[in-house]
Amino acid sequence: MIGLELLAKDHVKEHIICVDDEEGILTALRQQLGARFGDECMIEVAQSAKDALELVEELNREGEPLAVMIADQIMPGMKGVELLEEVHKRSPGTTKILLTGQAGLDAVVAAINKAGLNRYIPKPWDEPDLRLTVENLLKTFRLHRQNEILFEDLKRKNNELELAKSHLEDKVKERTHLLEEANARLNRLAVTDGLTGLFNHRYFHEQLQLSVERSLRAGTPTALLMIDVDHFKKYNDRQGHPAGDEALRTVARMISEDRRTVDVVARYGGEEFAVLLHDVTRDAAVELAEKVRVRVAVAPIAHADKQPLGRLTVSIGVAACPQDAQTAESLLEAADVALYRAKKSGRDTVVQSGAR
Repeated sequence: MIGLELLAKDHVKEHIICVDDEEGILTALRQQLGARFGDECMIEVAQSAKDALELVEELNREGEPLAVMIADQIMPGMKGVELLEEVHKRSPGTTKILLTGQAGLDAVVAAINKAGLNRYIPKPWDEPDLRLTVENLLKTFRLHRQNEILFEDLKRKNNELELAKSHLEDKVKERTHLLEEANARLNRLAVTDGLTGLFNHRYFHEQLQLSVERSLRAGTPTALLMIDVDHFKKYNDRQGHPAGDEALRTVARMISEDRRTVDVVARYGGEEFAVLLHDVTRDAAVELAEKVRVRVAVAPIAHADKQPLGRLTVSIGVAACPQDAQTAESLLEAADVALYRAKKSGRDTVVQSGAR
């Protein structure tokens, strides 16, 4: 039903072309075929193969269906078999009848093999037989055309489905990518300090535990810097919290500068920071801490000259695993004790664990 509906919707009259060099034969064919098929088909005639091929080309250009070609075998120039062979190349769906009283078996066989001949009718023909033959060939042509329309419709729908599927896949990929980005942002936010952009207190403790375990397992050192901004409460009280926040962000940048991706720089809380250094000895960590201390001391921080030391400074305590401690808790305590000593000794200084 679907195929018939498509065919009806796209229906134009099929063409039947009769080719013979004798005008009387063409007149008889036009009358006999027109009486039976004139309402549903266009009956056309040509007196030569050349004229017939011109008709075929015109129909191809117009996109009109050539259903049946009836050609006489014996014609001047191109014979009927040769004409039907050429038509087969240009319009392979067309059904073909060879009409002649002189064609031998070889000509018929050649027409079947080369031209896709559907029927051979000898002259003089029997009119009912001719009508029945053309009727059957029309059915064959229409069935073939209906199948082609169905196939094209299915192919179009399949292409539309593939396009919709591809569009949906693209949407899914886009949404998945956006979701992954959102999850990544959430993950970063979960471990990031909102003010400074450094890692937060929770993430630092997770990494401290892992770093100590790795250090003891691999036999490589892990150093810890505990950093505190000197007299920061006074800075906040005098300059206000917005200025204090900006000062903390500047200190965070100074601490993070030149750090490796494997190191962990975190805001421990308030004005206190922590730095975990993988595969770094305590002596090397002390050198790094000194660079950080100097970098902060000379940083252009607003109103730093009003601090007790004439500038904004930091005190730093340094400890290492396994040299000073063999657990995360004891390493943190060792660095904290060293920081306390740095504070007690006048601030703006670096003290390592164990120093007196």
